[in-house]
Amino acid sequence: MSTRIAEKPAATLDAWFAPLAADPAGASAFLSEVADRVTRRPRVLVPGGGPVAEALAAGGYAVTTAGFESLPGQRFDVVYAGSDVLSRLLVQREQVRLVRRLATLLRPGGGLVVQGFHPDPARWAAHPLVTGHDCARQMLFLADARVPLRYVWPAELDLMAELADLALDSRWGGWYGEPAACGEPVVSLYRS
Repeated sequence: MSTRIAEKPAATLDAWFAPLAADPAGASAFLSEVADRVTRRPRVLVPGGGPVAEALAAGGYAVTTAGFESLPGQRFDVVYAGSDVLSRLLVQREQVRLVRRLATLLRPGGGLVVQGFHPDPARWAAHPLVTGHDCARQMLFLADARVPLRYVWPAELDLMAELADLALDSRWGGWYGEPAACGEPVVSLYRS
């Protein structure tokens, strides 16, 4: 079954992810370090491509880019699920399926790097671009988007990874080892 990613919800998420998205070199350095711990000539999958894939390729890494609807059948040392990919899947079951699918693409000892945003519902109540919040379905409605987001709590992501036979290796608030904090970007590394 294919996974359908909803449209990117524009400016609000771009602003939330700006500290990480504006630093493809930092993302590339982080992913390079993860890849180099796995093997001498690592292969990296960056679905959707973009500046992170370009920075890794410029650093000499074998990078494959593909859409989530057409993921390759080969295996990789590192798979990078950037920015708000999981949030754009509007049903938890689809989020779990995507994590499982990405896990099947990892070589033994490989790493799945998931970039996300640590939810902070208290902060959203005062945010001018947040028009609604459904805590039962974990949905966030944004003024500048036609589709909502389904946010994922870090503990929930850990369970999704565990269901895919992955284990949490580390979690950071950015590419340089910053501590993770509520209401801020978060980078999680899972190992096969």
